Formats: sequence, structure tokens, C-alpha cells
Amino acid sequence: MINVFFDMDGTLIDSANAITCAINEIRKDLNLNALSRQTIMQTINTPNINWAKELYNIDNFHHSSFKEGYEKYFIKHYEQSVVLYDGIKELLQFLKNKNCFLAIATNAPQSSLANILKKHGIIPYFDKILGVSFDIKPKPHPMMLELLKNEAVYKTSLFIGDSQKDQECARNANLPYLHAKWYQKDLKENEFSNVDELKSLLQKYL
Repeated sequence: MINVFFDMDGTLIDSANAITCAINEIRKDLNLNALSRQTIMQTINTPNINWAKELYNIDNFHHSSFKEGYEKYFIKHYEQSVVLYDGIKELLQFLKNKNCFLAIATNAPQSSLANILKKHGIIPYFDKILGVSFDIKPKPHPMMLELLKNEAVYKTSLFIGDSQKDQECARNANLPYLHAKWYQKDLKENEFSNVDELKSLLQKYL
């Protein structure tokens, strides 16, 4: 039995289109041109980039999440276009049947998480859900994973994410890491493109 910690966006839910639409609507209201989906996703997933400058052309912005201060845009687009990746509910039920401790560590604001997860019917599967707040630092800082390790019930923990920030966070917290590349090919070790491949990677820990 193990503790399995998940990132949310890009790992459990396919939110890239919602994030892209929200950011470009914000940019439109700021009289800025639209950015490509690829540019936006690369910006928010790369550590040590000033995303406020890159996304909104704002120099002095002190929030720890690119969503803070613009929640209404993201709520609108999350309600319209976010979906679970194929097989996520079945995966979570499989892990609960194995008596795993399940948790989420996401850079989304803590205040936004309940509505997102309830909408997709997966909140009951999780024993703990952590997002960014005043006293919780965003990934790649290891704070979230360290807090989850301290609260989790089993000795062995691992983290599942989809970005460089997630990978660095796992390394900073000294945890095994599995990388989501949904529906893609040319996978490397510890990468998966569907739920069956993820289950296979998890088997060596279960």
C-alpha cells in the first residue's frame, strides 16, 4: 500500500483549452494580442519564468498563481471546457480498492479546487487536496509534497504530474515521479500516455 499524489491540470483534468481561452480573454481585456496554446502552456509549466510579465505584460505582480486576481475568467472557462482524461475515475477507484492514500498537489488556488473537483465527481476519492494559498508555496518548491508525506499513512509515496515544475518538485521532495504525456507517442522511462500504461508503472509500487 502506498501514497499516490497527483497534480491536477494536465494530469487528472484536460484544462489546456480552458486555460488558453481564459488567458487570451484576459489579454484581450488588457488590449494584448492572443497567444498560442503552446506558448501559454510552456510558460506556465516552466520554472523560473516571470509568467505575469509573459502572459499579462505586468512587471510588479506578487501573486503566486497566474490565476489569482483573474479567477472569474478561469471559473467561466473551466465550467465550459474542462474534461477528465480518459479512464481517470476508473484509475482512482482501482487505487482506492488497493487502499492507497490519494492526494492532490496543484498550483491552482486552494479556493478554486472544491468546485472543479466536485463538478467532475472525483473529490470523494481524495484523502487530502492542497493548492496554492497564502501559506503554501507553489511547485517546484517541495512544500506541498512534504506536507502530504507528513500526513499520509504509508511509508512509500510517489508523485504523478505533467510538467517540468512537477518533475522538479518531486526531485526536491525526494519522491519517485511518473510523467503524464496523454495520448502522445515516443515515451521515455516513467512516462505514460493512457491509464493502462500508468497502471503498469504503478504495479511495481503496489
